[in-house]
Amino acid sequence: MKSDIPINIRYHQGFTLIELMISLVLGLLISAAVIQVFITSQRVDRIQNAGSEIQDSAIFGLQGLEYQLRLANLGNDGVPLNDKTTIGGVVLTSSDDDTDLVNVLTTNELKDGFLTRSHDMSSTGNKDRRWNGLTNTDVASDQLTIQYTNTTGQVLQDCEGKNVEVNEHVITRYFIAEDDNKTGLDRKNLNLNCDAGRIEKKNDTEYEHQDFGDIGQTVIRNVDQFNIRLGVKQEVPTAGGGSSYEYRDMTVKQYMDLTTDKPFITNIKLAILARSTANSPVDSNNKFDIFGVEQTLKPQTDAPNYLRRVYTTNTLLRNARIVNIIRS
Repeated sequence: MKSDIPINIRYHQGFTLIELMISLVLGLLISAAVIQVFITSQRVDRIQNAGSEIQDSAIFGLQGLEYQLRLANLGNDGVPLNDKTTIGGVVLTSSDDDTDLVNVLTTNELKDGFLTRSHDMSSTGNKDRRWNGLTNTDVASDQLTIQYTNTTGQVLQDCEGKNVEVNEHVITRYFIAEDDNKTGLDRKNLNLNCDAGRIEKKNDTEYEHQDFGDIGQTVIRNVDQFNIRLGVKQEVPTAGGGSSYEYRDMTVKQYMDLTTDKPFITNIKLAILARSTANSPVDSNNKFDIFGVEQTLKPQTDAPNYLRRVYTTNTLLRNARIVNIIRS
């Protein structure tokens, strides 16, 4: 019996074992490359989002702060500023004795903890609301207190968003405060807060501060450090027995420790160390240069990774006759 199968039948072959292994390896390599690209893009995206978050929060917050700072000494006839300037735009001194030469004179005297201060200076007043140098670095934070009178002829807004009526006398302070969401760890959730109040006339000769000395409002979240420098034009002797002027910036303590008459303040430098809200794939360096001083983050075991950036500003006090001082 003859078979019906053709004699010239063709046999079909599949992949050999070696070809199959090569195909699998190539597929795995391509898959690994795709996964690596995806992971890298996710990592870069998280870093960029963290950086953008810091930049948006810090820059917009500092712009608002600078606007308020430029109002310092408004309504004070542009007189130069030091620690004895009556109603001086930078509040360094206070008293309830009308015979004292101070920046703020009120019957309910402002304690040291609510004035412009830097580390190693005294801090008295309500301990829960006064300046206490809170920081996440090894250097204490500072506090800036300013004042002005609204002589613009129109309604302004203070840093808390409240209306400032014409001729109202405003006093404002910027300081570091702990967030309501407490960590209970060495590195705390800190914010830059603003506390704005008023100085009101009690009678013909007496004034008192109102709605000032509380926790205020947060203006920039997640700020690990806030430092200031006072820019001054200081007279220095020359070799020929004369004198000249030089620009310097100093801490508040350095300024207040001067034993001679304090030089006039011409500008204020601010610096903040801002961090991201969300965790970052990479952690920033633990050391930061702020006004030429190296500051180190407080140590903490298993600390989350955050991006951190230092931002600085330099604001001229245009209501303090800066041009006259420079020309002298």
